[in-house]
Amino acid sequence: MSQATLIYVFNLSVIIGVVIPLISATTGWLGGLFGGGADVGVEIDSGLDVGSEPLANSGKSGLIPIPFDAMCLCLALVVFGAAGRALVGFAATTAQVIILITVCLGLAAASYAALYKLLIKRLRGNKAAAISYNNLCGMSATVTLVISQGGMGTISLKDSTGAAISFRAKMDKDLMQYMPKTIPKGEPVVITAVDEVNKYCYVAVYQSRFKQN
Repeated sequence: MSQATLIYVFNLSVIIGVVIPLISATTGWLGGLFGGGADVGVEIDSGLDVGSEPLANSGKSGLIPIPFDAMCLCLALVVFGAAGRALVGFAATTAQVIILITVCLGLAAASYAALYKLLIKRLRGNKAAAISYNNLCGMSATVTLVISQGGMGTISLKDSTGAAISFRAKMDKDLMQYMPKTIPKGEPVVITAVDEVNKYCYVAVYQSRFKQN
């Protein structure tokens, strides 16, 4: 693999890792994955877990859960690309290229694990029992990531202790025709329904803000 190809791959990795969160933050695209707090990311089965129980206690033969989180993945892409760009000048032979890629992947994996363990895992741990989904209907919240018609955003509300908790949210489909095309960040909304299976809320702006599209 030539150095030009390596540089292209590393540059692309950095661009993807930076641009996707920016687009999500400004448009609400993939809002549920980048919202933080409750129900952020997905868990898949693989061979590694960050801060999990040992394999013997996992209850599975040979597989334990590895948490997937979009924010961690984007950070890992940036670290992989940045480390590669910094070290690519030392990769002159095929063996050195293999070592370079291995080192970059190791740094990316370490950054993913560190962010998940130090931040994301703690945020997920705070979601729990303070407010359950079946108690959300009728509660007021504030939009923290833009909600567009047909798209997913995030909302935030306070639990009984005063701590802010985030939830994924969509516009109420029955009231959508009366609402603006996008509900901006900072807009107060009311939770009208909850999808407990897919773990997100339906929201509507207050009646004084209804607009005919």
